[in-house]
Amino acid sequence: MRSHIFIGFLGLLSLILYLVLTDLSKSFNWGEGYAERPILEYLAIYFTLFALYALACLSVFKSNWTQKTFWVLISFGLLFRFAILPSQQIQEDDVYRYLWDGKVFANKVNPFKFSPEEINKYKSIKVQNSEYFNANYGKNEQRELAILYDLKWKNDRSLRYMERINHPEIPTIYPPLSQYVFRFSQQINSDSLLTLRAIFMAFDLMGMFFIIRTLRSLNLNQNFSLVYFWSPLMIKETYNSTHLDIIGISCLCASIYFLIQKKMVGSFFFLALSILGKFYSAVLLPFYLQRSWLLAQENRVRSITTPTLHLVVFCTVITVFYLPFINLGGRVFEGLKTYSVYWQSNDSLFAILLYVLKNISKLTSAKEIIFFSNTMLFAKSITGLIIIAAIAYLIIKQGSNINSPREYLRNIFVIIVLVFLVSPVQNPWYLCWTVPFLCIFHSRSLICLTGLIGLYYLDFYFDYQNITQYSVFVAWLEYTPFYIFLIWEFIRWRKTWKTSEKTLSSKEN
Repeated sequence: MRSHIFIGFLGLLSLILYLVLTDLSKSFNWGEGYAERPILEYLAIYFTLFALYALACLSVFKSNWTQKTFWVLISFGLLFRFAILPSQQIQEDDVYRYLWDGKVFANKVNPFKFSPEEINKYKSIKVQNSEYFNANYGKNEQRELAILYDLKWKNDRSLRYMERINHPEIPTIYPPLSQYVFRFSQQINSDSLLTLRAIFMAFDLMGMFFIIRTLRSLNLNQNFSLVYFWSPLMIKETYNSTHLDIIGISCLCASIYFLIQKKMVGSFFFLALSILGKFYSAVLLPFYLQRSWLLAQENRVRSITTPTLHLVVFCTVITVFYLPFINLGGRVFEGLKTYSVYWQSNDSLFAILLYVLKNISKLTSAKEIIFFSNTMLFAKSITGLIIIAAIAYLIIKQGSNINSPREYLRNIFVIIVLVFLVSPVQNPWYLCWTVPFLCIFHSRSLICLTGLIGLYYLDFYFDYQNITQYSVFVAWLEYTPFYIFLIWEFIRWRKTWKTSEKTLSSKEN
């Protein structure tokens, strides 16, 4: 069967399922009917979508470039997004924090300043404990609290969304670019999920544009962009769950394109924007500085000057975006600090590491050692050192071949994957950061994981059905097949690499 006809057939089936998913989402009403929620039906649809997606990926991997296939995949990718755009949230509520942050910022109040819980308790503290209230809040802060408290009661929707914010005791953790996006959404249409999703679509399409340009620059089949554009994980987490990661991901896609084009100012600029969207890509900065330094050597200019100037550009962008918020000092990062120290969710390798450390502290006197007094912090320190060591190894291994963009991208891809795999928080939307790279590096195991990670939502089903004893198996179901597949894939790659090395060596002799 011709590639474009087969892709069109798979696209049509997927489109029907996305429409069914949108209809099914109406059964997920916030705060009610938990036991009756059709989570198993949702999972059946998601895994069917993934199966169709996997067939489409295999098809484009085995087919040559054709313009017909390209426009078919673009058309259906857009249709998928429009089909799910009006859907109701399925098991996710982070978006209510986004809407509140945007509303706070739009009313000229620093969104990092007050936690939602402070707003909720504003009136009771003011009336019942006025001495504490006046001692802890100055006149300007009292005025801002009054403004925000009135915003909460502005209308029924505003009140309803405010009450849905998770972890209301913690100030926002989301960096400046995301705050500007939230504010822009509120200025267009207050408390509108659809408006925010439409803005996310603009970022999503920007990411797709740069993925296509990157594939073209690497002389790769542009139809490989289907891996990103048809990904059920990307579509669900961006347009249904409405997670903000697409802001940072799309800016990273732009940064990667400029990186391989050796346009380092643009590359550093978009890397800064990616970090300002979400901090996830901050670990990549050393690779950018290395490439800047190697390019300076190639152009026979002072090696240290060029990366220093590029670093100045990077820091300037970060500083400019933080200026409106920095009057709070370290309090700007209070929410991020809480997240970094205490959060743990859906993890795999980190959970094993933490389990081992806890047992060591029980069996020995290790608890007397300062690090073992907080095994969570110790475990996170170890994962941080693993990431730093991996970055150092890849930078040293890179050598001085500046004309190997795919090797640079492979190193960046490895770190992005490693950060996810050793992270104490492995929520499905975090895995979205790997998907653009899968258009270039067709790791079957990671593509498989984008499907398996949908089992994350099975934990909610066990919880609602009061069979939480099975929740412990969810992560094992998600990650065990993946790690087996990954090891097999790595062994196969090693054999192929050794064979090619021997062939090359024999030709040279």
